[in-house]
Amino acid sequence: MPTIQETAYPRLKSHVSVRDLAIIYTPNVDELSLAKQVTRGAVAQLGFLVLLKIFQRLGYFVPISQVPSAIIEHIAGVAQIQPAITELAGYDSSGTRKRHLQIIRQILHINCYDKDARHILMLAMSQAARTKEELADLINVGIEELVRKKYELPAFDTLVRGARHARTILYRQFYQQADASLSTEEKKRIEMLFIAEPESRFTPWNTLKQEPDSPTLTNLKVWLDRKAWLAQYHIDQQVLADIPDVKIQHFAAEARTLDAARMLEIEPKKRLTLAVSLLKVQSYRALDDLAEMFIKRMSTIHQKGKDALADYHARNQQRADELVQTLRDLVIAYRTEGSAQDKITAIDALLADQGDVILQRCDDHIAHAGDNYFVFLWRFYKSHRSTLFRLLRCITVQTTTQDTTFVAALHFLLENEHKTGEWLTTPKSPCLDLSWMPEAWWRLVTELHNHDETPKRLHRRHFELCVFSQLMMELKSGDLCILGSNHYADYRDQLISWEEYHRDIAAYGEMVGLPTEGAAFVVHMQARLTEVAQKTDHAFPDNTDLRIENGEPILRRPTKATTPAGLRNFEQLVADRLEPTHLLDVLRDTEHWLNWTRFFGPISGHDTKLDNPVSRYLTTTFCYGCHLGPAQAARSLGNVDRRQLSWIHWRHITEGSLEKAIREIINAYHRFDLPKHWGTGKNASVDGTMWDLYEQNLLSEYHIRYGGYGGIGYYHVSDTYIALFSNFIPCGVWEAVYLLDGLLKNFSDIQPDTIHGDTQAQSTPVFALASLLGISLMPRIRNWKDLKMYRPDKNSTYKHIDTLFSDTIDWKLIQTHLPDMLRVILSIKAGRITASTLLRKLGTYSKKNRLYQAFRELGRVIRTEFLLKYISDSELRVLIQAATNKSEAFNGFSQWLAFGGDGTISTNDRDEQRKIIKYNHLVANCLIFYNVFSISRVLQDLQRENYPLEPWHIAALSPYLTWHINRFGRYDLDMEKQPPELLYDLWTHESQILMAQ
Repeated sequence: MPTIQETAYPRLKSHVSVRDLAIIYTPNVDELSLAKQVTRGAVAQLGFLVLLKIFQRLGYFVPISQVPSAIIEHIAGVAQIQPAITELAGYDSSGTRKRHLQIIRQILHINCYDKDARHILMLAMSQAARTKEELADLINVGIEELVRKKYELPAFDTLVRGARHARTILYRQFYQQADASLSTEEKKRIEMLFIAEPESRFTPWNTLKQEPDSPTLTNLKVWLDRKAWLAQYHIDQQVLADIPDVKIQHFAAEARTLDAARMLEIEPKKRLTLAVSLLKVQSYRALDDLAEMFIKRMSTIHQKGKDALADYHARNQQRADELVQTLRDLVIAYRTEGSAQDKITAIDALLADQGDVILQRCDDHIAHAGDNYFVFLWRFYKSHRSTLFRLLRCITVQTTTQDTTFVAALHFLLENEHKTGEWLTTPKSPCLDLSWMPEAWWRLVTELHNHDETPKRLHRRHFELCVFSQLMMELKSGDLCILGSNHYADYRDQLISWEEYHRDIAAYGEMVGLPTEGAAFVVHMQARLTEVAQKTDHAFPDNTDLRIENGEPILRRPTKATTPAGLRNFEQLVADRLEPTHLLDVLRDTEHWLNWTRFFGPISGHDTKLDNPVSRYLTTTFCYGCHLGPAQAARSLGNVDRRQLSWIHWRHITEGSLEKAIREIINAYHRFDLPKHWGTGKNASVDGTMWDLYEQNLLSEYHIRYGGYGGIGYYHVSDTYIALFSNFIPCGVWEAVYLLDGLLKNFSDIQPDTIHGDTQAQSTPVFALASLLGISLMPRIRNWKDLKMYRPDKNSTYKHIDTLFSDTIDWKLIQTHLPDMLRVILSIKAGRITASTLLRKLGTYSKKNRLYQAFRELGRVIRTEFLLKYISDSELRVLIQAATNKSEAFNGFSQWLAFGGDGTISTNDRDEQRKIIKYNHLVANCLIFYNVFSISRVLQDLQRENYPLEPWHIAALSPYLTWHINRFGRYDLDMEKQPPELLYDLWTHESQILMAQ
């Protein structure tokens, strides 16, 4: 059951501030006059005014006995009827109150909550339940609709019962729809999923939930078999036609947590719906996994080709030297004095009988010149050939652009799969268009030098390799999509309609402060870039940190800041006063203050409730957040069963509920005074740190920078030190792809509008996307001086920095495709598509995709603007460095908390891997919250002792303190122990009075 604090249901505060009394609870002249007209006597007048102001604040009536005395006394003072307070005791049960209720409803034009209001409430909740899962969300929708229709709000329990009823009715409809749409044969086939096979003793249900292993050729074959196995459970689209995708995902997630025995205990219609949902999700996941495996296999083949070329050059270096020596001798022989015949004789003497050998060696060298490793690929590809053709036959590839030439080449390749000759004859009608073929492949495939010539034959082996290599590139860039997949689907299908775009674009442009018409946008951006360039040029003579040598900008290294005298002693003084405590006690105290475990609970309604749920949720969070594992945690805690920890992890805690608990801690943290001395909350930084993984999963990759197999924990850290968002991403991906997701999925009270990071946190499409989303991207870029800067127009010249610019912006491209770019932005804001999904497709160069080119061109504008500010503003460089340092510090802090294992995430399940990262994030934020509370108490004690606190004292502190935390040993969770009262103020009451004076 949701608590009232989780919803928008208005309620009275136990402590009312003077500001609230003045703004909210002060009757105006008209209200005072009305009270005198409709009441007789001071008591009735006071009761009426209290009811009126409370209703205006809450939207429902409460008994006077439940109204804080401060409100009553304030209203009585304003109305000058103080003596009436003592006689209000009988007002709640009087007929006068009932008459006053009717009068207030009439003057405010509010309807009493009745059957009509309940119908409106249930209709709104039922519609919302199609896309929302949490009861609190349904309650908020119901409240909003009742307020809009000017109805009095009912009791909170009424809203809870209504939300639960609306969700239950909707789910029954979904279950009934799935059951009615399935044939008897399909139902029998699905029921067989839960019956164990005699040979293996495993059920097909267990097979359905399996995750892919590492992308080897063997496992690619296994996953192709899985795709064929899933095909026999093909479910007609009508079965889940009217069920929103978010609900299908929810049903699939619930099904994934249940074993076959538990599924058989569920009511049959619900069981069928859960099973069908999981079948659908696993089917498009299988396509995603096959595409991912294909891309990684082709990448491996190409890497082996590059290695083979490097090995060839190393082994044939002496032969190349001999050819150069021969060429030198031939030139010398040609230049010798004498007749032409003498020269020919000298050359013949040098060549002797080696002419054919030298010619062959020259041809070999030319074939491998220019780092073209393609000729080596066949030896690594041939073992994959049959499997890749099988893959191509079991997926349906479609183009996302107007160019269909490559799709035609794919069909031609399939038609000639069984050819064994060296050459393929190109068809004359229709003619095979090879304009898509990269220049590096053209000569190998066609043996023609001119790309404009029409080849009559194609080298079969090189053509196959060229097509599969191009397929890899176009899947990565989004120029091709796979029908029925998710990550490799046509992103255009996820965009909002043009009707929605035209409806919302004006309001969005006003919100982010950008013109939305193409010509006006170009004028605005061109003026911005011109202004920054001119400002940087004018400031150059006074910029002592920057010099330009041979057209290359060089920034002077910043002087290392000196540590203020006494700072280390102050930090040690604070650290010494922190009380040592156990990590589990930190979780217990933060739970006591914030009740963050209220977001955990049974995923399915048929699960029985837990005894002592809070203590069990705390131990489970401790177990997985610190990487102890159930067995080790059970040994450390003594009175906990490892199977129970695993059961709670699977059946009571989800990735979504962990995110809500994290958000609750962030919101409470934002109320502390102390973090406001460290930052404003408007800046955040991103950084990734590697977590080791076993090799046998699709996410795990070898990372050359970290020297091992793993994935990247990617964190968004506020400038106030608290971590706002976490994600778990593959090692091989460019981290900037996931940069914007963290900000867009951050629903906490801390809302940054500026993001910092390192080189991996930027690219031109990311700069463009961030700018259109109203986010300032300010990264710390390694080798930034190697990046191009672009002039506002070709006629722009500058006195001091002109040599920094190497090209001009194509404004026409930006203007033409601005509506397409803004449509993408509105789709991201509407939740139709994630920024990472789009950036994965925009992260690979595409000459076909004009949208990619437009984003890249706009990104060049934004990045040039940023680089000019970066080289001219030393304070900005210091700010960026400080922000990225906080992210790096958080990485070490979070991994310090993962002390239970060897630093390896032991599960191969991708969903579980993300969940483990969220657990660790939750524990880290709990400790950060606890440390800020403890440091605030220490600072208050120092104030009372008249310690001379300086602003830089407080600004130099950090909540990433760990020495006072005991991680090891045997833990005792005492739920009866009460922590100190939670106070958010940094300054003591006495200090506040002195500062006010």
